[in-house]
Amino acid sequence: MHAPSVDHDLHDVAARFDLLQHPFYQRWAQGSLTRAELAYYALQYGHVVRAIPRWLQNAAGQDQTHEAQLRTHAAEEATHVRMWDRFAQALGCDETQIATSVPNAATAAFIATGDDLTAQGHGPAVVWSIEAQSPAVSAEKLRGLRAHYGIDVDNGGGYFAVHQELDREHEAALRCLIGESGAVGSAAAPSVAVSMLAGMWDLLTAAQAA
Repeated sequence: MHAPSVDHDLHDVAARFDLLQHPFYQRWAQGSLTRAELAYYALQYGHVVRAIPRWLQNAAGQDQTHEAQLRTHAAEEATHVRMWDRFAQALGCDETQIATSVPNAATAAFIATGDDLTAQGHGPAVVWSIEAQSPAVSAEKLRGLRAHYGIDVDNGGGYFAVHQELDREHEAALRCLIGESGAVGSAAAPSVAVSMLAGMWDLLTAAQAA
């Protein structure tokens, strides 16, 4: 499978699992989530934010050709953990709550899926699945936070401001790596994205239910 075909198939997967259509994110945009619901989500998604640098580091260890690029990406994402924690704190979570947060079943399953797929050599596709929609999702989240919750770039929304721009570059770079990963790796990427985005949908559904 050559790169243009991979690009097309990945685009189709992202469109199929359009996260902005999930009721949880729609309620966020409308301002109908309570701050307690947002805080619960912040603690759960924090596990994902912490997993992304690990997935990228593991991918770097499996790919000598792109090792430096993947390690740079991983280091960048590691600096964003603190930014996410500031978002959680803006919603009333303290450092102890953040440090001792336990993933619910859906979050744990999502992290396990990412770990397993990364171990199988699909780290770039795993992280692409998260970052492909991040610019649009981050922009809408920040808009909702500003409009309804009094949170902006300087008091907890910095993570979203950064990712609405930076992940345009990250998505494109990861998509290139996927296209260069050989026939087997690139052919598997759309199914990896389906697994990850279905898991993300479940994570959001669990946050909604909680």
